[in-house]
Amino acid sequence: MEELSIGDIALIIISGLGVIHGLLLGVFLFFHKRGSSLSNQLLGFLLFVLSFRVGKSVLLEFAQDLHVKIIFIGLASMLLIGPLFYLFSKSLLLRSFSLRNIHFLHFLPAIFGICFGFWIEEIHLRSFPLWVFVVVYAFYYGHYISYIVFSYRAAVKAPAVNSTNYQLLRLIFFGLLAIWFVYSLNLFDEDIPYIIGPILYSIVAYSISFLVIKNRFIDKVEYEKYKSTQIPENLGEQIYLRIQKLMVEEKGFKNPDLTLKFLGEHFHQSPQIISMVINRKSGKNFNSFINYYRIEESIKQLRDSKFEHYTISAIAMESGFNSLSSFNTAFKKQTGSTPLAFRNMR
Repeated sequence: MEELSIGDIALIIISGLGVIHGLLLGVFLFFHKRGSSLSNQLLGFLLFVLSFRVGKSVLLEFAQDLHVKIIFIGLASMLLIGPLFYLFSKSLLLRSFSLRNIHFLHFLPAIFGICFGFWIEEIHLRSFPLWVFVVVYAFYYGHYISYIVFSYRAAVKAPAVNSTNYQLLRLIFFGLLAIWFVYSLNLFDEDIPYIIGPILYSIVAYSISFLVIKNRFIDKVEYEKYKSTQIPENLGEQIYLRIQKLMVEEKGFKNPDLTLKFLGEHFHQSPQIISMVINRKSGKNFNSFINYYRIEESIKQLRDSKFEHYTISAIAMESGFNSLSSFNTAFKKQTGSTPLAFRNMR
């Protein structure tokens, strides 16, 4: 066995600790009951898979004669990363999200990939034409990047995302993107050390831990926020339909002083019940829910020639906003564009 240099030993320690840390954090999240247990479990499972994938890379970098089955099973684990990130992002964006049988279809490619890894032998590396492995690698890496980009774009375009949830989602996205980029470059340029991937993963694992601890993330994904406030499902549905009627038919969102207290008095319910109903039925908090209707109204006005002489500020006030800055912020978050740029695109 070739003697390892001090630098090699340091790299093994850094990347190995990252893998172990990711596994321990995954176990902690998987069994943690506070916050959203589904989000915790999906993130925990994602960290398990990443740790296995990156652990394989550490072995491949420093171990000699790594068995071909381990190599291809490790590669196949990439087909789990995209779907897990997608489902994790959905669990953060939608309060009502739950796993259904159809969601498990996302994991079919991974099952086939893992079976392929168990089946392949050393002799196949010599007997199969090169293009077969080119297609396999292209599919694995393309599947990975497609899922994470699609999932992140959906999060960016979502009308209302909790800032802590979005911060964590963004960190994981850019971490996964960086890892993919390094591994992809390594396929084409052997001068790029393969060990950079595990080192990047170590950075991502420690960054996730820091964010989880600093922002108490897992306690802030509050699917259990209203556990002590219970109302019959049919009553909640009735209240929500009346709230929607107030927004759509009566344009109640145009009232700049609209509050939970006002809605509670209007519907003879407590503000907490109104807040709970809006959260559960729409997946948005109160402000995001109201701003959604206000932005939709402003979009109509920006597109309507009858409002051409209106300033952006006037349209903001007409839509129910009481300040131009809050209007601009909410508009860009919902549409991805500023009100002025949107008007100019007509």
